[in-house]
Amino acid sequence: MRSEKKLLFGILLAGLILRMIRIDSRDIWYDDAFSIFLARQPVDRIISGTAADTMPPLYYFLLHGWMQLGQSIWFLRSLNVLLSLAIVYLVYRWISDLFGSRAGLWAGGIAAVSPLAIYHAQELRMYVLLTFSLLGYAWFFTRIIQHKLLFGKTWWNWPGMILCGICAMYSHNLAVFTLVVPVVWAAALKRWDLFIRMLGALAAIGIGSLPWLIFIPGQVEKIQAAFWTPKPGLVEILQMVIIFFSNLPLPAILLLIAAIGSFQVILFVLVESRRNRWKDNAAWLLVSFAVIPPSLLFIASYFMRPIFVPRAVIFSSLALFGCIARVAGCGQKKGIGTFLGSLTIFLALLGLPYQYAYNEFPRSPYQKTAATLMETTRPAEIVIHDNKLSYFPMSVYAPNLEQVFLADAPGSHNDTLAPASQQAMGIFPEAGIEQAAGDAKYLKFVVYRTTIQEYLQQSKGSHPIIAWLDQQFQLTGHQVFNDLEIFEYIR
Repeated sequence: MRSEKKLLFGILLAGLILRMIRIDSRDIWYDDAFSIFLARQPVDRIISGTAADTMPPLYYFLLHGWMQLGQSIWFLRSLNVLLSLAIVYLVYRWISDLFGSRAGLWAGGIAAVSPLAIYHAQELRMYVLLTFSLLGYAWFFTRIIQHKLLFGKTWWNWPGMILCGICAMYSHNLAVFTLVVPVVWAAALKRWDLFIRMLGALAAIGIGSLPWLIFIPGQVEKIQAAFWTPKPGLVEILQMVIIFFSNLPLPAILLLIAAIGSFQVILFVLVESRRNRWKDNAAWLLVSFAVIPPSLLFIASYFMRPIFVPRAVIFSSLALFGCIARVAGCGQKKGIGTFLGSLTIFLALLGLPYQYAYNEFPRSPYQKTAATLMETTRPAEIVIHDNKLSYFPMSVYAPNLEQVFLADAPGSHNDTLAPASQQAMGIFPEAGIEQAAGDAKYLKFVVYRTTIQEYLQQSKGSHPIIAWLDQQFQLTGHQVFNDLEIFEYIR
C-alpha cells in the first residue's frame, strides 16, 4: 500500500512537471484570447456572449473567478493544470475500482504523460472541465453497477452522477454523445431496470441543463453556416487514433513512428481481449466509453456540419487508456502487458518535445511579434490585422498598442465571431481596409503567410488588401515571424 501511494505521488508529480513546462512562455492563440476577453466581463455579459457563441458558460464562470486571484498567463492556465491533475487521480481511482490498483497506476501514468491531455491542460478552454465532468459521470455510474447500488446507503452516487452530467452539459454541447453511453450499454445487456433509471437520470440532467438547452438550436444553425471543418473520412479516423497517443502535428518521421506504434497498441489490446475473452460487463462499459462517443460524432457529422473533433472526446482517450491499463495490469503473460503499457508511454513522450516547441499556425509566435511591434510602432501609427485570429492573441500581449482587425466576409465559413459576442466583449472589427486605415500616415499590416499563398495558388493574384495598400501607400519595411508577416507602409 505504501509503495502504491509513492508511485501515485510520483505519477502526479510527473504530470505536474510536464504540465508546467513552458506554461508561461508558450504562445496563446485565438481561442485562448477569446476566453480571456470574455471571462473578464461581468457575469451577465458572459451569459449573453456564450448564448451567441457555440460553447456553454461554465468554464468562463470558473475562469472569471480565477482571474480575481491573478491575471498572468501562467496563472490563468494553472486552473486547467489543476483540473488536469485531478483527472489523472480520478482515472487512477476509476480503473483501480474496475481492475485493481496495478491497472489503476498504469492508467494514471499514461494519462499523466498524454500529450493530448497536457496540450489541453495548458489551453484556456473548456475541454479539461468537460473531461473532468464526464470522468466523474462515468466513475459514479461504474460504482452504481459494480456494487449494484440501485438503492441503499450509498444513494449519493446517483445525484453525484447527475451533477457531473449537468456540469458536462454546461461545459460543452457535445457532452451528450458520452452521456448516452450508459443507456446504450444497459440496453445491450438487457438490464432494463438500470436502463429505465438511467433514462430518468438523463431526464434530470436535461432539466438541470434546460436554461442552456434553449440556446442550442440557434447555435446549431450558426455551426451550419459558419464553421469550416470538413466531413470526416478514413483519414480523420486514423488521425484521431494518432492524436490519442502522440497528438498532431508531427514531423514526417515521428508521424510514421506514432502511426505504426498507435495501431500496434490497439492491435495488441484487441488480441489480448479476445484471448482473455473479456466477459466482465464493466470492461465492456470501458470499451463503450472509448468507442461509442467518437462513432456517434462521426455519424452525426453526415447529418449536420462536421463535429468530429478529437478535443470533444478526450474522455474516450482516457477510456482507451483504461483498456490498455487492464491488459498492462492484469494480462502479464510473456510480458505483453508491460510491453503494451511501456509502448503507450513511449508514444506519448515521443510527441511531447515537438508539441512544446511548436509555433506555427494557429499557435504562431504572437508574443514575440507583439513585442517587436511595441518597440517599432510610432505613437500615431496603427496596426491592422487581416483577421481576428492574429488580433486577439496580440491584443492580450500588447494591450496598449493601437490595433484593429478586418471583419470576416459575412456568411463565410470564417464568420464565427457573433455580433452578440462582440458586444459582450466590447471588441468590434473594421468593415474594410479603407475604414481601418482612415487618415493614418503610418500603418503596419499583419497577415498570415498561408493567406497570401492561398490567393496565389487560387490564381487570384496578390492579396487584395496588400494590393490596395500598395496603391495608397509606400512599402517601407517587411518582417517575417514564422508564418506571420508584417508589412510597413507610409502614405
